[in-house]
This record gives sequence, structure tokens and C-alpha cells, in this order.
Amino acid sequence: MITFIVTLLVSALIILLAAWLLPGVSVKSYGWAIVVALVVGLLNALFGMFLPDFGFLVSLIVDAVAIWCAGKLLKSFSVANFWWALGCAAVIAVCQWLLGSVVAL
Repeated sequence: MITFIVTLLVSALIILLAAWLLPGVSVKSYGWAIVVALVVGLLNALFGMFLPDFGFLVSLIVDAVAIWCAGKLLKSFSVANFWWALGCAAVIAVCQWLLGSVVAL
């Protein structure tokens, strides 16, 4: 349970970072970033049930679709279009990879 909470809080921070870096992505607050992280995680789990793991590129596109859908579902999180969602997914993937590399040490 602790791992889930820490992962959720770190994911929310990464979403805030992506929103700060990308002008086409915005989130109102850290609290809403936590909600976005939950929604994106649930959507990824839902999409993952129907799509096998084809590798990084397909996972990135699935993440982008989940982010774009979250932007449509939540008023406090906006994504201008799919390309910004793809950029957001790329920022999240790079940050998670970097954090995973550091934590694995």
C-alpha cells in the first residue's frame, strides 16, 4: 500500500512537471495532479486489458490516449490535443525511467 501511495504522489509530481514544461498541458494544483494520476492509471489498466504489450512505442501511445481522455474527463486538467498528450506521455516516461534508474542503484 505504501508503494502505491508513493508511486501515486511521485506520478502527480511528474504530471505537474509535464504541465510546467508543455504549454498545451495544464493542471490546476497538486491535488488535481493526484486525481489525474489516478484517472490515467485506471485508464491505462482498462486499455491494457484489451491491448497486449507490444513494446515502448505502443505503450507510449496508449499512455497518450489515457492522458488525452483524462483531459476530456477532468475540468481541472486540460490537454490541447493528442500531440500534447503524446508529449506529456513522453515526459512522464522519461522521468519514470530516470527515477527508476536512480532508485535501482
